[in-house]
Amino acid sequence: MIAPLDLVAAATRMVLDDYADQALPAEAEPRREIRVLDPSEVAADLGPQGPVARAMQRFEDRPTQRAMAHAVVNLYNNGGVGLLEAGTGVGKSLGYLIPALRWAAANGERTVVSTNTINLQEQLVRKDLPFLRDALSSEQNVRFALLKGWRNYLCKLRLAQATLLGPTLVDDDANAALEEIRAWSETTEDGSLSDLATPPRSEVWDEVAAEPDLCTRNACPHFQDCFLFRARREAAQADVVVVNHHLLMSDVAVRRAAGNWDDAAVIPPYTRLVIDEGHHLEDAASAHLGVTTSRRALQRLFGRLDRRGRGLVHTLIERLSASQDLLGTASLDVVNQRIVPAVRGSREKSELLFDLLLAVLHTGAAPVMRMADDFAQHPVWKGGLHIALTDLLRELRVLGESMTLVSDRLQSADRRDDTLLMLVNELRAVARRLDGAAEGLTLALRPPATVEPMVRWLEVKGREGNVAVTAVPLDLAPILRDDLFTRVRTAVVTSATLGTEGDFAFVARRFGLDGSAITPVTAAFASPFDYASQALLVVPTDIPAPNEDAREHFASVLRIIEGTARAAMGGMFVLFTSHRDVRAAAESLRASGLADEFTLLVHGEDGRDALLERFRQSGNAILLGTSSYWEGVDVPGSALRALVIARLPFRVPSEPVTAAQCEAITARGGDAFGEYMLPHASLRLKQGFGRLIRTASDRGAIVIADPRVISKRYGRELLRDLPPARRMSGAWSALERQLQRFYGTTGPKYSIKND
Repeated sequence: MIAPLDLVAAATRMVLDDYADQALPAEAEPRREIRVLDPSEVAADLGPQGPVARAMQRFEDRPTQRAMAHAVVNLYNNGGVGLLEAGTGVGKSLGYLIPALRWAAANGERTVVSTNTINLQEQLVRKDLPFLRDALSSEQNVRFALLKGWRNYLCKLRLAQATLLGPTLVDDDANAALEEIRAWSETTEDGSLSDLATPPRSEVWDEVAAEPDLCTRNACPHFQDCFLFRARREAAQADVVVVNHHLLMSDVAVRRAAGNWDDAAVIPPYTRLVIDEGHHLEDAASAHLGVTTSRRALQRLFGRLDRRGRGLVHTLIERLSASQDLLGTASLDVVNQRIVPAVRGSREKSELLFDLLLAVLHTGAAPVMRMADDFAQHPVWKGGLHIALTDLLRELRVLGESMTLVSDRLQSADRRDDTLLMLVNELRAVARRLDGAAEGLTLALRPPATVEPMVRWLEVKGREGNVAVTAVPLDLAPILRDDLFTRVRTAVVTSATLGTEGDFAFVARRFGLDGSAITPVTAAFASPFDYASQALLVVPTDIPAPNEDAREHFASVLRIIEGTARAAMGGMFVLFTSHRDVRAAAESLRASGLADEFTLLVHGEDGRDALLERFRQSGNAILLGTSSYWEGVDVPGSALRALVIARLPFRVPSEPVTAAQCEAITARGGDAFGEYMLPHASLRLKQGFGRLIRTASDRGAIVIADPRVISKRYGRELLRDLPPARRMSGAWSALERQLQRFYGTTGPKYSIKND
């Protein structure tokens, strides 16, 4: 087991393990003389007389979209980093894609476009880029490609092997799912998980997903028609490669570890970068430059080895039992005498460790607990946590060494047994992941004194006591600056929400772009929507603030939901900041009878895509959501005509990263609330507001059920960052009548109980 020296190095090593020996089949791009573009000519592509207008059936002239394209071209011509905020309706995708295509055609330089979600990736590659290539006649030869992480793709060889070994490898339900995947594999075009109509259970996909350490490359009989390598070959030849933030940060991690800034790594070499939905970049960096180990993750690894009498170990025992040679017999002895007991021992020690950690969490009121630097003095250490961790790490080491021993022996055999070789590779993969889990536990629970400043915490994820331990770097800005933004000639960071309080200082500081090494170009392109006529913003002032009387405030929110639903006749989002409030509101609304009149859709009761489709089809639905429903949700038209924001979306002060960041700001004499809490809330509130008005014909009302946005000085700052909708404040009874006039409705009231 490798002793960790620092957090980023350890996290990077774990990423490297996933992408080792995975260089893309592409050479570094040759340096050539740059042909600058005329910004006005490129912007004119988006004008009323341009090719986009001629190709688009319902074209809308958007001057701010042209202005954005003009700014992007200047960044390509001059180099540097741009922070470009593009309000809702600007059409930022076309605003950066056309410059990328024109630049590729003129200069042969690749642009990597990074999005926050796979859905947006697919929209760009399957819709926007084909449309633009056809519209722009001079860019007919420009190539583009979509690239996802390894595990998004089906491995044909693993599927064939899992189907063959199914009776000993997985349970009967999983075998049925494998058969469905096999049938789908014969019709799918890209073989990616998102193409499956019904995604299988994670433990099923684990057996068939592409894995870098299981891949035999060109020795595989399916290499030429491999879904993954086909995508990678296309990416290697593409002028525009569309990835997501997680893959981008994986690439950064591999490059910084290898010192490779010119050749292929996780993605092909590139000199121009566009980061869409850039406000998510820091979170993606945190996920890839930190480490997390959970009870469920370890259970899944142990389950791959032994799952109720099935799994890799039992399959290996069956194959070795049929062996007639001494090497096979000796390997079987190691499996029976060392691996089987070690799996059992590791599983038992793991459960003991996580039970102790769960007990620590139960001593507090929240499902999350930050571990301070003095966590080693916590009574739980004397109560057995130290011993449990030591014992688990020892068992994992024995298990890993034993699996490596068997793998080495069998791999050195002269005979050719493809199935046995597959089992050997699978064992190696599990051993590596167990080693990574051990390293994550060490970093989070027993970090060395030399480790860089980091945030460590425990939390319960979901139900069934799934405890996770996490450690992430405290300051990501230097990494983003030195290992991302300084490594490219052009970087365009765009989003509908980048600026706060009239500038980009907050985001620039988080990205390491505060002038010390890079001074970014900044610009804001206003939404073309007429918010003053399209939207009404309502703020009740006669209800308690949530931090003053939480119970009464929640009761007020329920009354506001009722009144707004009756005024708008449904078609409403209600955005909360916690899942607990979502569940409590759903229970109260169902008990009141309101849910009998309107279709009630609740976050967590179905998948997001399914809920949104039901919302669009219903016409009168009320959707209660949190987290992901604040952004990235697009419901244009009359289906969504009202929005209630239950409270201002401040980060929870006790949340580990938030608490650590605030402490660091305070320690240097700064204002943690003004420098961190308020800007985050402003960006989140803008994202939530942006759900309502999606087209020039949309119309609706937003109710912010938090009087602090009026009563507090910082509230007025938050309002200034919102689009210029018509605004009203006052007693809820009067505002409710105004909403009825706005929608032209009146109706009976429901009695909402809040017991």
